[in-house]
This record gives sequence, structure tokens and C-alpha cells, in this order.
Amino acid sequence: MIRALGIFLLCAFALGEARMVTYTATSTVSQKDADEQAMAGLAVQIRANVSTARSMQKSEVKNSKSSKLNSQYSESIHVKSELALDGIELKHQQLAKEKWQSTASFNTDKAASLLRKKMRDANAKAHTLDSLIHAALARHQYDVAIDAFGEIAPLQLSHQRALADLAIFEPLNKTDDFGIDLFALQAQISEAIEHLEITAIDSVPNQIQNNTLGPFTFRVQDEIGTLNGMTVLAEQGKKIVAEAKTDSNGLVHFTLRNINTFQGSHEVVFRIRLPRFGNRKPQTEYKVTYTSDAPNCSYALDCNGDGASCIAIENFLSRIGFEESRDGKKLHVQIQTLDTQVFNGGPKKIYTVQLSVSMTGEGIHFNQQLKGSGSSEHSAKSNAIYKISSQEIPQALKPLCK
Repeated sequence: MIRALGIFLLCAFALGEARMVTYTATSTVSQKDADEQAMAGLAVQIRANVSTARSMQKSEVKNSKSSKLNSQYSESIHVKSELALDGIELKHQQLAKEKWQSTASFNTDKAASLLRKKMRDANAKAHTLDSLIHAALARHQYDVAIDAFGEIAPLQLSHQRALADLAIFEPLNKTDDFGIDLFALQAQISEAIEHLEITAIDSVPNQIQNNTLGPFTFRVQDEIGTLNGMTVLAEQGKKIVAEAKTDSNGLVHFTLRNINTFQGSHEVVFRIRLPRFGNRKPQTEYKVTYTSDAPNCSYALDCNGDGASCIAIENFLSRIGFEESRDGKKLHVQIQTLDTQVFNGGPKKIYTVQLSVSMTGEGIHFNQQLKGSGSSEHSAKSNAIYKISSQEIPQALKPLCK
């Protein structure tokens, strides 16, 4: 028995009436299956605003409970896109026992109106941001200009997607274009920030003291003078360890704690935050080399817990100066989940967990119960582990240090 039968109709009503595309599917599996077939069939016909979410390879079999349509749909059976919600309607009909029918209808006039509104809204917001950028550049408020430019790019992407959908079933004209030349705007910002410079004030600390490095003071300026409200990042490797903004005198202050404190020589870079298209130049960053006399603390991890939790343990210990090494002393870690709860936090679920984390080894006895939350059970566990007492654990793991 065939699982689904599809019928496609294209109806263009005259005298100003709405233009409709319809597709009817019949299923012997379920109403949901009929809906999916109707949506997929309609998508094949109009090919509009249907993203490829999953490809269905279907072949006919005789059992009606598991029969599949002998066809391949690479189009999505989505129900989440704006067009599916606003331009497509589903109507159900129960034909007989264990036989369902669904008709998907697409109103091209309504869809075109909605897509053009989306494009107009994107253009209006982009023009507002464009004005803000030019005003900010004139006042040398580069951070404001950079942030505003970052908001325009998603608007252009949204406009382009709507334009591509519209082009499938509607002729386009000049008024449908995106109204901002991002390349020209990018060039203007690049030219404006050409003379940014960061310099150190007073002496520069180069020795770790009590697991901290600092204080540092830097001045940020351009060809006109010092700059207020500029963001400066402290970076080690590919990790941003701190950030701060300049004050009214163009000065920014740092005291670093979340950095590499292993014994030896290390580097941290202080740099002015630039747009992604901005070229990092020597005058926009300041490199500091520092040394640490802290003892080497290493361990060989034996972790009894899920992979994500064990990785979180490694990351946490690395933050406080303990390095995982095959040559280190054995550290046995036991991670036990005491409780897990799931809450509906709007469109996404929120997970909360309670963990028991124990660490044992030669001269080591540490145990702590922790709570954490996150968008998944793994992230909730990781967030809980990062709450391990950073004051108590170094003392508890002191036998690992040489």
C-alpha cells in the first residue's frame, strides 16, 4: 500500500484575488506524516524559504504502518520558518480508518508582502545604524561605531535571505535592494581607526605575585588625542583573560588573575578592540613578558565521570595553576550526580544539577557538593565544577606541587 499520494495545484486567481499554490498528500501512517508530506511536496513546487534541515530518502514497502513514499525530498519539512507560519496553511481531513489527508496552501501575495516588509524593516534599521556610525566617527567614538557596524551585518544577511526567497516567485526591482554599501562603510571605519595607538604608563610589572600580575595602566589615543570609552582586551594565547574600557583621560587599568602561573616565562598581549575586518598593527597592541617562580604543580588524572565533566575538571585545575601530565602524581577524581532537574525557560530548557566531587591521592582528601545550571546537562555540570572553591583547592592539592 502506498504511504502517501500528492496532488499539486497552481491557482492564479484573476481580478486581484490572491494567488495560491496547493499540495494535497494522503498518508496511511498518521496525520503528522500527511502534514509532512504536504509541506515537503509544496516546498518542492515553490522552493521558497524552505531550508534543508534533513533529507528524506523514501522507498515504497508493502506494510502500511512503515510504508514510505518512493521519492527523495531534500527540502525541509520545517514548520519554524516565517514563511511556513505566515504564508502556508495546513488543512486536515480524516478520510477513513488509518488514512489521513492534509492540504498545504501557499499564498504568494501574502508571502511577498511579508518578505518585503521584512526587507524594509532591515533597511530602516540599517540606515539608522549607518547614521549612528558616521556621527560616532565624527566624535572619535570608535567603540560605538564598531558595535553599530556589527549590528548591520546581520540585517544585511536577513535582507538577502528574504530577497532570495522573494526572487523565486516575484520579479524584483531596485527598491528591493539593500540600501547600505557595507564595503564603503567598512573602508570609512578602517580609515578612521588608522592612527589608534596604545602605550604603557609607568613601569610594567613582569613578575607573578600571589597568583596575580599587575597593576597595569595604558593610554589609548589617536592623532587627535586620548580616547574615552575604548575597549582594551588582555589576551593570552587565543583566550581573552580580561577586558576594560578607557576612562575620561584615555586610561585603562588591569590586574590580571586568570593567567598562566606555571613556573617559567609567559606572554600576555593588551590590544585595542578592533572590528573583525581591522588589521592588527604593532601600535594597537602591547606585549608583556612575565615570569613565575611558582612551584610546578602537575598531576596524572584518573577521572570517574562523564567526558564533559572530566574535561571541566582539567580546565578548572589549569586555571588555578595545576597542569595535567603523565609524569605527575596520581589524582583520582570521582564525580557523582546527586540530582538533575529540567525547567522550561521559555523557548529553551534549563537544566540544574547537584554534584558531589571528590579528589583523592597521596596526601590528598577533598570533597565538595556543587550546584550548577545551563542549557544542557553537560553545561550545567561544567558550570557546577567551575564553582569548586579556588581558595580551598590549592591547599588541598599542595602535595602535587614540587
